[in-house]
Amino acid sequence: MECLRCGWLRQNPRPTEQAIGYYYPADYVNFIGAVEDEPARWRQWDRRYEFLKRRWAIERLHARGRLLDVGCATGNFMHEMQQAGWEVLGIEPNLGAATYARQRFGLQVEARTLRETGLDGDSYDVITLWDVLEHVPTPWQDLLEARSLLKQGGLLVLSLPNLESLERRWFGPVWLGWDLPRHLYFFPRPTIVAALSDLGFRVETFRCIAGSYHAWLLSLRFFLQDRYPRPMARVGPALHAQPAGPAAFAPLFWTIARRVARR
Repeated sequence: MECLRCGWLRQNPRPTEQAIGYYYPADYVNFIGAVEDEPARWRQWDRRYEFLKRRWAIERLHARGRLLDVGCATGNFMHEMQQAGWEVLGIEPNLGAATYARQRFGLQVEARTLRETGLDGDSYDVITLWDVLEHVPTPWQDLLEARSLLKQGGLLVLSLPNLESLERRWFGPVWLGWDLPRHLYFFPRPTIVAALSDLGFRVETFRCIAGSYHAWLLSLRFFLQDRYPRPMARVGPALHAQPAGPAAFAPLFWTIARRVARR
């Protein structure tokens, strides 16, 4: 459903807060193990590069300090930042993922939602929500809470499904970014900019740093499975195992990234 006043999209009907946990099982795609535990060396490099891009994007805009990662999952990004000299704290409502981050990396992770933490205000230089805001039932309240936790001059980093993306136009109803029923809200660029402005934020930049061959490939798999379900049951999983894929499609994602930055 689309709000005719602000333009936000929301899923309706949708799971309750009590029921939504069912859709985040232990094998949920974002509850992935450590980069170093990947058996294939090329896959280690591919995943590490994604976290490096995130770190470099942040460090271009802000000096190292205290970072709060909301929805930190199994802690891979936090681990990258900690290794680079950041002081990090994570919030992850899924107990299994939070426990993994603590035990595997020795990270400090609160197994609760942002609204439940009771953290001290004006305490963090950077707050990140990587693919998080679309999952929470109260995005406005979460943005307000993040605003109260940031120091003066702090940086808020949001990663969101891009409704204006080429992938969404190409794949339509089978686009990975819909991810129903987990994605409860969707934010067209003008509406999220207006919302952030109302809260006192100033948008510094738009960048496509999470565009991924594997995410694009999942949308492609959904598209093909919708049309050719029987052959794709065998062929689809094999596509992810091709190490040449990311390099072959690198020009496509470079073009997409440039397009996002210009808009």
